[in-house]
Amino acid sequence: MSTFKELAYKILKEANKSLHSKQITKLAKEKYGLVSEGKTPEMTMNALLIVDINTHKEKSRFKKMAPSTFCINPNFKETSKEKEKQYSISKNISTQQKGSIAEARIAELIILYGKTALSCYKPISDDEGIDLIVKEKGNFKKIMYIQIKSRFGVGDPGIYTATVKEKTLIDNYSMAMVFCYFDSEKGDIGERLWFVPAPNFRDKANKLKNERFGFVAGYKKNESNKWDGFLIDKQDLTNKIVEQMKRI
Repeated sequence: MSTFKELAYKILKEANKSLHSKQITKLAKEKYGLVSEGKTPEMTMNALLIVDINTHKEKSRFKKMAPSTFCINPNFKETSKEKEKQYSISKNISTQQKGSIAEARIAELIILYGKTALSCYKPISDDEGIDLIVKEKGNFKKIMYIQIKSRFGVGDPGIYTATVKEKTLIDNYSMAMVFCYFDSEKGDIGERLWFVPAPNFRDKANKLKNERFGFVAGYKKNESNKWDGFLIDKQDLTNKIVEQMKRI
């Protein structure tokens, strides 16, 4: 099990900025399952980081920027112990295999999260444009068709781009697009993804040549991109699907 300081180092390194001990603790619990027997883990985190700084001085991994606020010590040099092992996906994996992996991950998210139980089915035959068929358990009246577009990479994707064939889109709320980023180093879907009902996508997407639509969006919400309203935490996907089912 990772310690408070190990998780703090990991989180601050990922954030690349200073964070308050409360925020560090919150992220440690949410992203990495930090377990604490104490009633005030944020105070424990703050105390441990201060002790580390006072003990190791300039050799500490951490630097105090303000009361209870820390960042990575710019003078700290990682040893092989602190460096995380870097993983890269196999060079032999095909584009089709990547797509199948992403689709399987999305199906897992739909099944695992949400107040309403949903079932996922993958078409046996190749039905271009439909990657998953989703229905509420015990209810055969409302069915949704999901088309999934995925990109593979390492770290923050920055700007996400994809194209969609016009003929694969049903202009109806029974269909939705999911655009996701797969971090190949972490081996999982990124923390956020886009869930876009097909009519909204057809309305907002850039019309390209060869009967295709273009999707260009920033991975971080900045309230200036037309797709920001569709960017959600991946655990919210089931709830969004259920909401849309009510529109069918």
